[in-house]
Amino acid sequence: MIVGYRFSKKVIPYLFVAPNTLIFGVFVILPMFYGLLYSFYEGTFIEGLERFTGLENYQRLLRDQAFISSLVHTFAYVVAVVSLVVMFSLMLALALRASSMGSALARIGFYLPVILSPVVVGVAWRWMFSSDLGVINGVLVSMGHSPIPWLTDINWARAVVVLASVWAMTGFYMVIFIGGLNTIPSELYQAAEVDGANSTQQFWKITLPLLAPTTLLVTILATINSFKAFEIILVLTNGGPGDATRLLVQNIYQTAFDASNPTYASAQSVVLFSVLMLLTFWQLRITRED
Repeated sequence: MIVGYRFSKKVIPYLFVAPNTLIFGVFVILPMFYGLLYSFYEGTFIEGLERFTGLENYQRLLRDQAFISSLVHTFAYVVAVVSLVVMFSLMLALALRASSMGSALARIGFYLPVILSPVVVGVAWRWMFSSDLGVINGVLVSMGHSPIPWLTDINWARAVVVLASVWAMTGFYMVIFIGGLNTIPSELYQAAEVDGANSTQQFWKITLPLLAPTTLLVTILATINSFKAFEIILVLTNGGPGDATRLLVQNIYQTAFDASNPTYASAQSVVLFSVLMLLTFWQLRITRED
């Protein structure tokens, strides 16, 4: 009986995690393996894998201006979005961390965009910033100003895409920052006040250093989510004007389905995965050194 108890004590925890492990293996690990395998072949959805090409797909990436352009746009988009998301989510967390009815309602309001579908967010922002029928241009025209080509000018389109993404993501990371702020002992602030430190000094000397692990987590998650941005931009600008807002995920999608070249798209996906892994390891290494 004791042997049976010990056996069940060891086995039962694995049985609980088995369904999630199976789902993760089938829908994440297996597709990753096949994606890597496909990147070394040439083929289509209809004809399947035709021949082994080795590193030809990866060599082709170095000459593909569409891929290079989408990669550059992606990095610029990620830097802008992550910087703004970290800044605004931290500001909101500092302003709304108090336990009051007003703060709770404000948190709900800022969190609502997170639960919206990215397609809905894209449609809403397109409705607001459309050059012809957009609400904002309608207001500007009624005030005697000329309409602004929000989605047809390269610089304006990039700015709108970044702002829409920040608006959709900030509420989620605000909640994470609030959790991090609540772990900081209040005694530290009380001791700082006794020593004569003002609120600005407390922020730089206490809050920000102790929030370093939370800030790293937010930065990593925001970076990964920004690299995967697709639906909002597809609905809002469809990668335009031209290819000014076409990011890497959209380029992968168009390569796979519009150009019917899944093997070449797989090579691009492997590059995206490698970039995300390198960035994550780099950020974790910086934290360990600090």
